[in-house]
Amino acid sequence: MFTANDQAKTPRWLPATAIIFFINALLLGAAYFGFEYVYKDKIYPDVFVGNINLGGKTSDEAKGLLEKRVDRIVNDGIIFSYGNNDMTLSPVMSSLDADIAHQIITFNTDDALKNALAYGRDGDFLDNLKNKMNLLIFRVELKANVGIDEEKVKQLLKDNFSIAEIPAENADLIYHDASAGRSALKKFSVAKESIGMSINYDRGINALKAKLSRLDNSKILLVAEKNYPQIFEKDVLNIDRTASALVGKAPFSLTGKDNRWKVGQAEFASWLHLELSPEPGATSSSQNKIIVALNPVVVKQYLTDKIALMINKKPVDAKFQIIKGKITKFQSSSDGMELDVDATFDAINHDLFHGTSTEVAIITKSTKSSVGLDEVNNLGIKEIIGTGQSNFSGSPVNRRHNIKVGADAVNGTLVKPDENFSLLKTLGEIDASTGYLPELVIKQNKTTPEFGGGLCQIGTTVFRGALSSGLPITQRQNHSYRVSYYEPAGTDATIYNPWPDFRFINDTGNYILIQSRIEGNNLYFDFWGTKDGRLVEQTKSTIYNIVKPKPAKIIETLDLKPGEKKCTEKAHNGADAYFNYKVTYQNGDIKEKKFNSHYVPWQEVCLLGVKELSATSTPSLIDPGAGSATLKQQ
Repeated sequence: MFTANDQAKTPRWLPATAIIFFINALLLGAAYFGFEYVYKDKIYPDVFVGNINLGGKTSDEAKGLLEKRVDRIVNDGIIFSYGNNDMTLSPVMSSLDADIAHQIITFNTDDALKNALAYGRDGDFLDNLKNKMNLLIFRVELKANVGIDEEKVKQLLKDNFSIAEIPAENADLIYHDASAGRSALKKFSVAKESIGMSINYDRGINALKAKLSRLDNSKILLVAEKNYPQIFEKDVLNIDRTASALVGKAPFSLTGKDNRWKVGQAEFASWLHLELSPEPGATSSSQNKIIVALNPVVVKQYLTDKIALMINKKPVDAKFQIIKGKITKFQSSSDGMELDVDATFDAINHDLFHGTSTEVAIITKSTKSSVGLDEVNNLGIKEIIGTGQSNFSGSPVNRRHNIKVGADAVNGTLVKPDENFSLLKTLGEIDASTGYLPELVIKQNKTTPEFGGGLCQIGTTVFRGALSSGLPITQRQNHSYRVSYYEPAGTDATIYNPWPDFRFINDTGNYILIQSRIEGNNLYFDFWGTKDGRLVEQTKSTIYNIVKPKPAKIIETLDLKPGEKKCTEKAHNGADAYFNYKVTYQNGDIKEKKFNSHYVPWQEVCLLGVKELSATSTPSLIDPGAGSATLKQQ
């Protein structure tokens, strides 16, 4: 029983402490729930993407901030600098045809926004509490998801800065051809090595990735480094005798089934070079000897240019069309053939270095067609399951021509069950050899012809056909800016070899036959197959966040007559668009997707011919390799 004495033993501070603790707990709880109430449906404070503070912003507000920064980067570009030479890389390559304008850098602001909203919310209670407490002391910087066509960027950098590079040269063989009117006591001599200097493009691209992940487009300084040769003249002794003996095996012939290619001494001599080869039994990479060997780059280039072009034949799939409700073959299948360059190089190397034959048989390999005529009776094609349509009114002659060529290339294509259809693969080569006509793109301060104009009409229409058929879309990229041919905004798909592609999966369980038709200014792709009861629902496009473009950008050039002007088609408002897409399958399964599109405000870009470039003008900010180009705002 609790007595007065027990009560007297209770410390006086304990009740007060308990009350204070209780009050603090209430205050902390109130503060916590107040914090949650204030930031309901908002990003928590001090959450950044790069240096953009998204704290306290709703999803729409944060999205607007991110896309505003992306639009600025797209319009201003990213400057690379080496020495006295600057180049401005534009994420979008501009063109006189909207279809050829393509992105080499893409920004996925949706992922960054999702991660910002999820911070402090996507873990368990303790993890979330820890992250929120962390925000009281530190800022959290998240990275943007950026896609970069690294090979394209590297090539553009090389095109612009190659003048500053000096390749390292190994000591190598020089052939003295006595038949060229000079007497040569020695058929070969050795050229001295030289030290080179090269720009570290990979380091520059890594800097680009790091900066863009923070949505930072500040200048990137490229660095150069010395390149040292591996083979030195002083280490090459009496090797001319070995090289002369090898050249003495020429002339020899490369033989195929119906062809023969003769290789003379001078040609064969150009195939030889010096290289390092490990000594027999060597345990260290430094224990090498210098030998005469076939130069794989030179020999394989010869095989590709002189032989492969003559014998390579691509496989052809069977194609079909629907006439009066019946499947009819209109293109037979045939297997292809191609030169096995690597195997042929190995055969030449073996026969000439280790044999005595003066004939070397080239090696080929067959490539099978993927669709043969024997499959026609098992296709499961009964009816139209979906149709895509687009209008190309106002298209110039070349564009109309290319649309017809592209539509014919897709017409009759069979898509196997579970196949991930690739539109670029289906179109094949896009050049003059397949009937396409060129359009103009703006590169540096020049317009240059490039193939592909009109093919986004194909991409957009196939996209709409796949949607209409209820097929899962696995790859789709909207255009950089709004194009009149593809309205309503948000329902377009751009393609450009080798990327971006348009792809979908045939999950119907039967073959799909794609058939094209052009009626007036309308292009259609009908998807034939077997209906499986799936229901497709697609909302109309919602277009919002309209942004006016900047004034026209004028780039001075010496390649046009003074006063002559060539411009991109026209300026375009920036905008965002989306539509909701829902497929309900016969078994009750439902798949939903929201297709978002962001279009940058696109200013008109014009080349203006001048007698001489303005000394006070600033470097071009529209495309890679500004070089001597200059611009003025108009």
